[in-house]
Amino acid sequence: MMNLAIVGLGSWGQRLVASVQGVSDSVRFSTAVVTRPERVAAFADEKGLAVSDDLGAVLADPSIDGVVSSGPPHLHAAHSLAALKAGKHVLAVKPMALTGADARALRDAAQANGRVLALGFNRCFMPNVAAMRRELVAGAIGELLHAEGNFCVDRYYRFKSGWKADPASSPPGGLADHMLYLTIETLGPIADVRVLSQFKVSDNALADTTAMLLRTQAGGSALLSAIGVTAEYFRFQIFGSKGWIELRDATGFRLETIDGRSVHEALPDADAERAEIEAFANAATGRAPFPISPDDAVHGVSALEALARSAATGAVVAVA
Repeated sequence: MMNLAIVGLGSWGQRLVASVQGVSDSVRFSTAVVTRPERVAAFADEKGLAVSDDLGAVLADPSIDGVVSSGPPHLHAAHSLAALKAGKHVLAVKPMALTGADARALRDAAQANGRVLALGFNRCFMPNVAAMRRELVAGAIGELLHAEGNFCVDRYYRFKSGWKADPASSPPGGLADHMLYLTIETLGPIADVRVLSQFKVSDNALADTTAMLLRTQAGGSALLSAIGVTAEYFRFQIFGSKGWIELRDATGFRLETIDGRSVHEALPDADAERAEIEAFANAATGRAPFPISPDDAVHGVSALEALARSAATGAVVAVA
């Protein structure tokens, strides 16, 4: 049983803990590190968590095998780096860092200390993503050419102040990381990006509508959009020389090929967060590699950094 600490216990941190606590045979959380323990006391008591405001003391505890970094995005890199240097495996909730340089420092620290660095990204564990992977391995849609994706939510209306309303933590295109990591996984590293970002209706400093054109190093292309002020909608579609695959939400799956094969189904739902935490435990204990490689995770941060620069300048920006 792998023993974890979590740094940050907001709504997402609580969702991650609840997904495995008392139901997983491979992993459990014993400790939470928060700045205001009194705010999470009821949840911590319910889930059997010790609560501390001293990250250093928790990292010095030899019973802690790994750390999930789930605080504000601008703190992910610092918390994760401290944990790696303390000899802990780390799952860093996306974005694992806000700059490519910080992400590379995390990868280097993980390698130097022989620890696992994993990107916390629940969508890569959803049933339709697993189905897409199986079809791509089988070559169902031929040579991969192009990807498209939309990620839409209404959450920007609720962000009035604090780090959630700060463009440094939520840069233009930041919502697009849900499709960006799938684009990188399927089409490979991104060469350059061009972004159109607009401030239309939200009453904070966040760009509420962002459109992105990406070119991959292998010569593929992608069109992604992210909107923070409309009804929820998620779609990712990958096109190949023999057909296409479309994902909707967590379970919607469609496949069409030029030789007449057609699949249109809603797959059985699954607990993506539990699968994510257990995959981290499996990677840390050597049972199976984590689905997102550290190199792809780091490249994703560099791509997000380039998206923000392109949004600010309107220019095509190369990805480091």
